[in-house]
Amino acid sequence: MAIPSKEYHPESHNDNKAQSQSESRLPADVRVKPEKRTVAHRHPYLSGNFYPVFEETVGEDGIECEVVGVIPESLRGSQYIRTGPNSLRIPDETAAHHFFDGEGMLHGVYFPPSAEGEDETGHIRARYMNRYVRSDSFHKANKHGDVMLSVGLMMNGGRGLIKILKQAAVSIFRSVVFRVTNIGNGNTALAFIGHRLLALHEAGVPIETAVPSLATVGEFYFEKEGQKRGKNLLPNQEACTAHPKHDPNTGETVFFSWRLLPPFAYYSVIAADGSRAIWEEPIPGFTRPTMMHDFAITPTYSIILNLNYTLDPIKHYNKVKTLISFDSTKPARFGIIPRHFNGKRDKVRWFETRSCHMFHTANSWDEKDKDGNVVAVYMTASRSERFVSYINMWESKGEEQPFGGGKKPEEARTQYVVPGDGDYANQDPDGTYLSLFRFDLKTMETQVTTLSTISSEFPMINWDWFMRPDLRYIYAAKMDIVPGTGMKSGGVLKVDIRAVMDKQQQLLKDGGLKNLGGDGQWEIGSRNLLQVEKESHRMHLFEGSYGGNEALFVPNLPRPDGKALEEDEGHLLVYVYDESQIENGLVANPDRQVTELWIFDAKKIGQEHDPVAKVKIPRRVPYGFHGLHVTRKQIELNQHHLNRPSVV
Repeated sequence: MAIPSKEYHPESHNDNKAQSQSESRLPADVRVKPEKRTVAHRHPYLSGNFYPVFEETVGEDGIECEVVGVIPESLRGSQYIRTGPNSLRIPDETAAHHFFDGEGMLHGVYFPPSAEGEDETGHIRARYMNRYVRSDSFHKANKHGDVMLSVGLMMNGGRGLIKILKQAAVSIFRSVVFRVTNIGNGNTALAFIGHRLLALHEAGVPIETAVPSLATVGEFYFEKEGQKRGKNLLPNQEACTAHPKHDPNTGETVFFSWRLLPPFAYYSVIAADGSRAIWEEPIPGFTRPTMMHDFAITPTYSIILNLNYTLDPIKHYNKVKTLISFDSTKPARFGIIPRHFNGKRDKVRWFETRSCHMFHTANSWDEKDKDGNVVAVYMTASRSERFVSYINMWESKGEEQPFGGGKKPEEARTQYVVPGDGDYANQDPDGTYLSLFRFDLKTMETQVTTLSTISSEFPMINWDWFMRPDLRYIYAAKMDIVPGTGMKSGGVLKVDIRAVMDKQQQLLKDGGLKNLGGDGQWEIGSRNLLQVEKESHRMHLFEGSYGGNEALFVPNLPRPDGKALEEDEGHLLVYVYDESQIENGLVANPDRQVTELWIFDAKKIGQEHDPVAKVKIPRRVPYGFHGLHVTRKQIELNQHHLNRPSVV
């Protein structure tokens, strides 16, 4: 349960301007009243800039922000939005908590179009606004207290089984008593589908949101206008992955969902007109609930990731003391199914590799022979040897005891090998390395090639080039891990995957592949990979005390001459925060907090290139998860759909 006396002193803001333009305050509908905190929370994901903010900007216009540099014309009239967990109620110092826990909060920077009659080539302004995602679980937690089962409890390795099951039973009982119908809280990712902006959380139903106000509209599960959804006994009986895929060529949206009850995994395709072309088709091959965060699609196939991160309380607790656990003794399995999968007609083609884990995929595409037949499927993703331990920071056993989770002491002292040789057992098991997977549909062989020696996550591409086999660049957040602290990004990485693939083909032709063979037989060798990185990859470190998040790619406007844009003609947007504003885990000066939105020219990523613009937001934006660029046209579509500027 929350301990009100240990909650947060509100970062109260009033910039002495018109209230609707410059003020943030505690929302009137939120019952939890934060109080002053004199000591930082001990949990790594509730300390420093991971700590929630409790205020929202007043009105629909947001707060005017200072702009340093020139905002690209491609952003005029559009909005950059990022979501993340932002707990309403702060758990006690020794209670279970996880990075994934917390109600969703949206943080947006809107670049308003010029007023009617004004010059459209003039200076582009920036306005900041933030809103809680007012989901069913938000309303129930606000009214009744904790009603959700903490992910930190299920991934907890520091308690006895009886204590874990008892607390889990209490949480489930409260969710039933208070009729929690949807545990999707929108804290993970965003997608614009049709004319709707959806805030996503993989365990429940998407939450529709208005733009640019960020006000919550309500739940949306791809039902037709006026169609009512049925009632469910369990909240998880309707769910959508946080990472649905949109095919820019067909207009289809593809997604999967994992469930607590058999058959455990379902597959759906939404047609361009919004109808349910394939709806909740069971995916065979799962024997227990499996947490799957992402997947991949090509123009022909979908790739389902069964990576053995499962819910199996008795088995897992006897072995590793958690209810949900990663089983490194079993191979990773990848299920290839046709786009319009029918379980009665089609079989899942399962491919296997050495045990590994992946949170996010990037690009994927088909390889065709000279006759146009698909002979292989490619996928790029951030691969690690295990579920990253620094995300699983469970509670302490006492006020003076360290937090469980993270690397074991002996692991923290280990000198790991550089990736690229196929010596996976001696790589940093928490390193998330961009990798290329090739699934040969004839031989059923899986080929794995490491694309970068730098640990990175949140891989991003130019989505106009999605599923194209000639895509060259993946942008990613360089991950910085300091023992005992939460994971955050220390820079932006630009990976030239074609340079690695070309080097691999050259070495295959010359017989010069140098690796350990076996699982790693398709690796190009760490020395070769380091050389390719030096020649072709690029990176910009934030430096100093700055930390950041995912970097989002936004393409430039079409060229006046009609010529096609190059793949990297665009900009990268990323929230960064100067942690010198934090002292001993606490906000040093709540009234003078600044977060910056840095905008990079994607063609010029490197330490020698500064951002082309910095938006200085006079508020603290906690570290979070995924963002989205909502175009000017999409905002107009959304407003037309809602037929009013916002929905309360």
